[in-house]
Amino acid sequence: MSANRCLCILVIYLAHVAPAWGGHTLTPAEQTTLKSWLGLHPAFRLATDDDCDCWSDIKQMRAGGEGVWKPVPDYHPYTVTGDFNGDGAEDFAVVVIDRSKRKKSFVLLVFNGPFPSKTVSPAFIRSGLDLKYYGLSYGPPRPKPYRLLLGRFETDSGILLIPKGNSYRWER
Repeated sequence: MSANRCLCILVIYLAHVAPAWGGHTLTPAEQTTLKSWLGLHPAFRLATDDDCDCWSDIKQMRAGGEGVWKPVPDYHPYTVTGDFNGDGAEDFAVVVIDRSKRKKSFVLLVFNGPFPSKTVSPAFIRSGLDLKYYGLSYGPPRPKPYRLLLGRFETDSGILLIPKGNSYRWER
């Protein structure tokens, strides 16, 4: 099979399978950016699925739900990617843990793409949060324009991050 034919098949596959709005797995460039930021801020570590203590919710998100809730096989509650600010470049949001705090140790970071170098500062930081049982999401089945959403599982409410200049507005 020719290289052009393989590339064409791959593009058609991705157009039908890969979500156009983003996902929950960081690209190598995003991983490098995050690793660089964490290296400069040793008091922080990336939040894990265990920090959420929401394994049944993660399982449900990965399997999909009734109606419009499609399966999200790569779902992780504290990582999400997408073009949050509508500039055509993929952005990412992660939750990190401030190890110097005992309570409200969760910190939300939003990085705007593109990532030309590994030293990129977050466009938005919100610290002092208690995000156990919370998750990040972006894209369908919510209506357009898609917004970055941080919400507690099993509720219809949450916090929207609305693009505002080079940063975001925190809207409850």
